[in-house]
Amino acid sequence: MKALEALNIIGDVSSSQRGLFTSAQVVSLGLDRMVLSRLAAHGQIVPVARGVYRVAAAPSIREEDVYAAWLAADPSTPAYLRPRGAGGLTASLGTAAWLHDLGELKPEPITFSCPQRKQSRNRSVRFIKRLLPEEDVCVVAGIPATTPGRTVLDLIDYGEDLSLVASALQDAVRADPRIDLRTQVNSRVSKCGFAEGFDLYSLMTEGRR
Repeated sequence: MKALEALNIIGDVSSSQRGLFTSAQVVSLGLDRMVLSRLAAHGQIVPVARGVYRVAAAPSIREEDVYAAWLAADPSTPAYLRPRGAGGLTASLGTAAWLHDLGELKPEPITFSCPQRKQSRNRSVRFIKRLLPEEDVCVVAGIPATTPGRTVLDLIDYGEDLSLVASALQDAVRADPRIDLRTQVNSRVSKCGFAEGFDLYSLMTEGRR
């Protein structure tokens, strides 16, 4: 296969995936892996993650590592055919907070919720086996993610530092004042080491006990 033909195939696949594609996606369309190696050697495609590339002409995006991990988790399936609701891979915890720009949390380890048990060879990627309610999932930068409210509650439930959770909660409320998490946050006081009846929500949003 000639380079131009290969680039046309890659262009068709990557155009709906923010400039990224997996080797499995293009190999299934007849592109040889040796051709991929040559294109990478000539700088026409850029390796992003194991089995994931970006077209060199496409700009790097802020969410590139998360998007690449999402593609790599199901490398044969095009992005447009993947579930965008609770039935698919959903960015969660610090990864979701970072996608929503909540607080100062980092996206790593890149974390996805998944209805089925799943593992990764990549130590920077982890999966949580759980089925999320449909209303707790949205799409951010093309990636399914837990909603800001669900993200804050998950951070508490999975033991994140409360000062980091407080910052994420404050950002979530500022971005959407309709978010009302007081009851749900305060129902978790014992989990966070406080006595029943303690107003954890006010402490986290206003610094007031």
